[in-house]
Amino acid sequence: MFTAMLGRVPAGVWMLLAVANLVATVLMWSAARRRMRRAGERVADPQLVAGGTARTRDTALTVASMIPAALFWAMVLAGSLHGLVAFGRSVLGWHAGWEYLVPGTLDGVSVTFAFLAFRAVRMKKAPDRCYRVVWGAAIASATVNFAYEYTHSGHNVIAGGYLALLSLFGMVMLHEFLDQFEQGAAYVKRGNPKFGARWITWPTNTFCAAVAWRNYPPAEGTSATILNAIANLDRVRAVKRAARDAKIVARHQQALAAARRREELQAAMAGAGLPGGGDAGGEDVAGAVGVPGSLPSAPAVPVEVPREVPTPAAAIPPATPALPAPSSQDIDDARVTGMRVPATAVTVTQWASLWVRMCADAESVLGPLNDDDARARYGLTAKQLRNVRHAATSGALRQKAITLGVELPPGYVDNPAGDRVDGHDMAGAAA
Repeated sequence: MFTAMLGRVPAGVWMLLAVANLVATVLMWSAARRRMRRAGERVADPQLVAGGTARTRDTALTVASMIPAALFWAMVLAGSLHGLVAFGRSVLGWHAGWEYLVPGTLDGVSVTFAFLAFRAVRMKKAPDRCYRVVWGAAIASATVNFAYEYTHSGHNVIAGGYLALLSLFGMVMLHEFLDQFEQGAAYVKRGNPKFGARWITWPTNTFCAAVAWRNYPPAEGTSATILNAIANLDRVRAVKRAARDAKIVARHQQALAAARRREELQAAMAGAGLPGGGDAGGEDVAGAVGVPGSLPSAPAVPVEVPREVPTPAAAIPPATPALPAPSSQDIDDARVTGMRVPATAVTVTQWASLWVRMCADAESVLGPLNDDDARARYGLTAKQLRNVRHAATSGALRQKAITLGVELPPGYVDNPAGDRVDGHDMAGAAA
């Protein structure tokens, strides 16, 4: 009967009522928002409005301001309900009242959890979970309405979009009123920020801010607001950037340290591994050439660090004035500068003994040197033998022996190619 009565109402009357309600909703929207905020303030502070007539009057004003919005909300839900019922009848084939389960399980869930969200705010609890259910059901209702109307209207996008918007309009209005009520109810402690429309305007940054708030929470007591969430995102990015830069610096330092160690190892192999590069190197060469590692006649001299000794091209005074100076002929024969020479008396003796062995083999003195022959004959590398040959033929080895007071072994020749023995020509030595 009631449906029949509504059916006899002319369409123009319904159109006039809808327009009037829409105009009233627009005009009363600001007042409704203020009254909803005041309702939240009254919940937070029950003494805000005195009891009796004042409280009744305040409540009446709030209800009156909400009537146009409630009627508009009812129209929106009625349109969504019509589409969902048609979907249940045509697509699901539900009849005899079963088709009303479709709007009941979609729009009904949205409305129910919307009121639960109001209750959560009234209890000063975050309504986030209710929000998620409300919007999930509203989106599902909009999807069903769009798909059904788009298919049964001959693939008309506008028709499908209209029914989908009917399902969303109601939730948008509810969201606005709940936001005003929450502001009036003072601060509601939230675990996560409420980003709202920012998910649409800047989804990527909002997603990063939400993840940063969840995985790298700020200091305890920080309010869950959008500004604090963005500040927390900037803080997390700065911390990660600093950690990344620290890793790069540490990696570069490790690379530099490794390169430095390689250089030191190469220098040690070229110096300490060479006879005369240190006591350890000298002992190894002594075993290779068959000379005792220590001689009783050699004076004890502190171990020195191997260093490059430049051999001058002109006559210079000896390094130690108390020791006999080398002859000018010995200095003139020092033609190679910047070479390595032994640092101690023991290694000078070892080098001199090795040079005597090399002089016995004319090829090792005059010819080219290679590693295979050097290792086979002397147990050393060609570079080591070449350093010994340069030190001996230049006179630097003899000068070092004179400086340290070391007696050269018999048969020592500075330069066999020039027939010099003990710093003098062979002819002079024979005379």
